[in-house]
Amino acid sequence: MKRWILFTAIVAPIVSLLAFGLTRDPHVLPSAMTGKKAPAFTLQTLEGKTVSSEDFRGAPFVVNFWATWCGACLAEQDVLREAQKAYADTPIKFLNVVYQDDAKQVKKYLKKFKLPMTALLDSQSRMAIDYGVGGIPETFFVDAKGVIQEKFAGPLPAHYLENQLEALIVR
Repeated sequence: MKRWILFTAIVAPIVSLLAFGLTRDPHVLPSAMTGKKAPAFTLQTLEGKTVSSEDFRGAPFVVNFWATWCGACLAEQDVLREAQKAYADTPIKFLNVVYQDDAKQVKKYLKKFKLPMTALLDSQSRMAIDYGVGGIPETFFVDAKGVIQEKFAGPLPAHYLENQLEALIVR
């Protein structure tokens, strides 16, 4: 009898925690930054042009952290490319921030996969740290007031990206 009570007291909480964990979407991770002002940044493009958060004042923008060594990042590139085309006539801007990667590698990667994006180099990971990036790919959706509305961890599904972009237009 005591064994049964002990077994139940140990196993029941573990099973409950596992069951709870399996009901949650691992891509929708809570972020301490959601609802807060997006941190200011100044980054360089591969061509050496300076890009800063001030350039996006008053416009909604999407910040996607990625790297050439990240397979999941490559998997989401078609979705991001299509979204950039589809939303080209809107005020939404797309920032493609390179996370812990080498500029030469990034140039080769963009050429190899024919990606027409402007890559922003976060060479010391300052922007990633400021945004609370835990891994890549991670994408942040910032409204026209400069407030982070959502964060998504992992490769972006097209439907999710479209929903977030539509929400940014409305805000």
